[in-house]
Amino acid sequence: MEQQKLKYGSETAENKNTFVFVVCGSAEHINTLHFSLRYLKHFSRLPAIMVTDSRQNEIPVIHNNVIDINTPEAMSHHQASIWLKTSLHRLLPEGPQYCYLDSDVIATGSGCDDIFAQYRPPVTFAPDHCTASWFSPYAVNCGCAEKAEKDRAETENAIAAVVRHSAYPPDWHHPFTRKVFALLTRIATKPLAHAGALFKIMLALITGKAHISGGVYLNLRKKQWESGSDSYPFLFAYRKHIRQKSGYRFSLSKRTWLKPDGSFPQQNRCTHLHEKITEKFGLTIPGTDWQHWNGGVFLFDRNSADFMDEWHRKTMEIFADNEWKVRDQGTLIATVVSRNLTRHPTLPEEYNFIADFYKPEIVACHKQPGTFRKGNKIIRPAFVHVYHHFGDNSWDVWKHIESLLPQQKKEEDR
Repeated sequence: MEQQKLKYGSETAENKNTFVFVVCGSAEHINTLHFSLRYLKHFSRLPAIMVTDSRQNEIPVIHNNVIDINTPEAMSHHQASIWLKTSLHRLLPEGPQYCYLDSDVIATGSGCDDIFAQYRPPVTFAPDHCTASWFSPYAVNCGCAEKAEKDRAETENAIAAVVRHSAYPPDWHHPFTRKVFALLTRIATKPLAHAGALFKIMLALITGKAHISGGVYLNLRKKQWESGSDSYPFLFAYRKHIRQKSGYRFSLSKRTWLKPDGSFPQQNRCTHLHEKITEKFGLTIPGTDWQHWNGGVFLFDRNSADFMDEWHRKTMEIFADNEWKVRDQGTLIATVVSRNLTRHPTLPEEYNFIADFYKPEIVACHKQPGTFRKGNKIIRPAFVHVYHHFGDNSWDVWKHIESLLPQQKKEEDR
């Protein structure tokens, strides 16, 4: 390992709890880091260290505490970032307890420093926002993600050819489309809790039009959801016509469209990661719906060396295997299983609230700064992990995050 080049400020001289980021490569990633760092400085009283390889970077990392490491020459930016991340226990000064943050993890409240009290050796990670089988297509090159996208596009295009509605296929940037999907998700997830909305949908079958919730109306005369001038097709009302014209039919029991041959469209989930972990490492994941860990936020210290060493070794192994994607989370799963930590305590969601742009049920509560709704749950996170569409000003979640830092502070930090 190359000699590290340190640029420490005095604040890291003590054995304080310390945040750490890793960044390598494009200006986009480094600017994302700078954005997140401004928020951490505003809400936290603790030091932060940046770990990078300046030779890989398009623009400089601007911070007073930087560790600059020469990563292996043949590595891509992405590989170099993961190499640094899984080597942190060897690169950082021994003594403090550390909290690693992905560059797209943003501190959103003064409780962010409390995360260190959650540490349980040898490491403490947060759970992911999906289970292992849903993560699988993103970890290995099995083709399932591409097949799922192909089936989704074919289904939407077949339905659109019949429905002929300007709002279909759905535009995920459109606020009303997101509102309709959020409503439907809440009803589908907890139908008993939304019996009132279900009753109003039944009422619309009789009266032709009814207000369902939050300014959303169901107009069965026009076969669409409405709010002012906005509309979205009520696909269930088209189901017979869609089946006659395209062959696609809606399954009430599975709440999904079936292909003309009666088969289900490819779901974006599989067990190929489970199979690859068994094949490569001789390990068995507990089950397809095991709640694996997310690598975006984790706590570690001097007690974490053995765990981190194994995670690093396994990750370096898959870099040389074309059947694996360049990620660290599949090998994190393998390391957790290898060390019998599948029941190890994880961080509460408030310390890694994953805001997925493609989950419209996640919305901002604008009347309560720093608060978000996730389906039927209200949460005030210490950290928001912006999953997809970082900086998208059309997204209410992003606009809410931007409102949390005073404008004066933003200008001072520039």
